[in-house]
Amino acid sequence: MAGNSFAIFGLGVFGAFLAQELSRSGNHVTAVDINPDRINDISSKVTEAVVADVSSEEVIRELEVSKFSAVILCMSSHFESQLLALTLLKQENVSKVYVKAGSILQQRILCRLGADEIIQPEQSAAERLSRRLSLDNITDFVEFKGSAIAEVSVPEDMIGKSLRQLDLRNRSKINVLMIQKAHSAPESVWSPDAELEAGDMLTVFGDKRSMVEVFHLKK
Repeated sequence: MAGNSFAIFGLGVFGAFLAQELSRSGNHVTAVDINPDRINDISSKVTEAVVADVSSEEVIRELEVSKFSAVILCMSSHFESQLLALTLLKQENVSKVYVKAGSILQQRILCRLGADEIIQPEQSAAERLSRRLSLDNITDFVEFKGSAIAEVSVPEDMIGKSLRQLDLRNRSKINVLMIQKAHSAPESVWSPDAELEAGDMLTVFGDKRSMVEVFHLKK
């Protein structure tokens, strides 16, 4: 079977979108919700869709949850059921349980009950948008434990210079992955001697702090 095997419990907006995206990426996805209408809506878009109450010990056993690479609980609006499901999943030794939290208090409780990772999509989206609005030249910015990948426009002090001259990798621990010229599709950087022009967009990866400094934080 291609990809990994995931179970999504709770098919609200976030859960349904996540289930479909994981399925599109070639993963085996089992979607579970107590609402038959939600299951009908998603049944053709995932591997398996099941109407069930995941706060039930019998249901958890029938689903054979230990076979999944991870289970993602997306039931923060039904917090009591989510707590019961998390407890049952941990008892069944599921490899990894991700849980969507609707508040800081929920997050604290879920962590104490053994959630492997907490998801707060609204907070994450707000933080990402804040970074985008606060950084000149940076149109997208995603962090990876101290590093980041970003899409940036070339600042004025780099125009007319080549990547070889800038030497971003050695000076700032930043790697340029792709370049996009005006009215062109992004492409890999083949020559370090090509001069950067106004309007060029770069996809870069590297040290987060250096990236902010090199591509300019708003004052």
